[in-house]
Amino acid sequence: MRRTGQGHHLAVTVLELEGKPDTTALEKTAEVIGKRHPILHSRLRRSFRTFEAAWHPSAPAAIPIHFHQAQDLEALIQQLLNGDSIDVSSDGPNLELHAVTCEPDRWALLILWPHALLDGIGINKFISELAGAKPGPAHGDTSTVNDSPGTLWKNAEPVLEEMRSFPVHRIRSLHRKKCKPGSSHFEILKFPKDASGTIRTKMAKTAGELLLLPYFACCASRAVQSVIASRHPDESVPILLSLPVQRQPNVSKRPLFHNHIVAYSLLLTGDELKELEPATKALYRKYANFLRRKLPTAMEPLTRLMERCPSRFYLKPASFYLKGEICSLFHSHTGRFAPEVDELFGSRLHNGYHVPTVSSPPGIGIFFSEYDDRLSCTISWKEGSLTESEFRLLKSTLLTDLGVPETNPECTP
Repeated sequence: MRRTGQGHHLAVTVLELEGKPDTTALEKTAEVIGKRHPILHSRLRRSFRTFEAAWHPSAPAAIPIHFHQAQDLEALIQQLLNGDSIDVSSDGPNLELHAVTCEPDRWALLILWPHALLDGIGINKFISELAGAKPGPAHGDTSTVNDSPGTLWKNAEPVLEEMRSFPVHRIRSLHRKKCKPGSSHFEILKFPKDASGTIRTKMAKTAGELLLLPYFACCASRAVQSVIASRHPDESVPILLSLPVQRQPNVSKRPLFHNHIVAYSLLLTGDELKELEPATKALYRKYANFLRRKLPTAMEPLTRLMERCPSRFYLKPASFYLKGEICSLFHSHTGRFAPEVDELFGSRLHNGYHVPTVSSPPGIGIFFSEYDDRLSCTISWKEGSLTESEFRLLKSTLLTDLGVPETNPECTP
């Protein structure tokens, strides 16, 4: 991904904790888990014979852990996301822990990790292991079939046929083709319980509790569409969503280090996005239709083809075919944050959320999670994708659709 200019694709998981960090317990856990999982000190290499990428573990070692006193939390996250301390293509650690003393009775644990090694499911399992829960399998694949490229291509044909319908809609994102993507930026919206309850109430009235993913995806889509439409006022702007489907439906069988999802693409037209409620229902129908036609089954071999093929071989044809836009935004709703964890290293967990980075295109990602009945939303973007006024428009549209005033969430730029 670095060769194609898409950046490091790191993420920081933030755990806000009460009390003070237990230095001894942190260092001991970092050593035990680091030696338990050699993959945390491994290098990702691609076979010249099969083009398949595989991890080549180095000698087991402790996870690097750093301690910070009275550190500006947001500035540190920004520094970690744009740093080069983790490189999965080179020897060295693939995960770092940063313990930050924020106040006399409040601290934060930051986990810096690459998307090549973990995802939202995996990091939840990792947090459970940090908390002392029974560890799951270290790594592995949920598939036991090693199909040939020809078989994979044939099985992926249904979803390829679906994607052939996208170019006629003139897909756009916030990526500016004449602007080289810069550093990663983010803003976190942390909604208190009353505001989270307000959002839930509006969601239930608009689409019902069963429409969790489509509802938040539509809110994110309409926010991004508002900015694209401001750039192209004479167009009916569609949004091409990239949404996750779990590869392994059984949570207990999902290994720790593994790409657990395949991404599937759903397109919402400008007319469908005019109002939130119709947009949610339209997305839900398309989501159900996607599942009914078993397109996730076709996405799996397509994803495996992409994993086996160097990115430069498929990104250029895809960019030409889709006019440079792989999707309009990245979005996910990971549900309850670290559902098995209430306490970590003797400190009560106060809140938790993820801060992923994104590539450009699309240049923007909007991600939701929840802890203790409080929603958190991370808006992540690449420098050059949004101006200050465009970000204000995006944020205002998002909060309006969620049903809370702009002054309600605690904003962390």
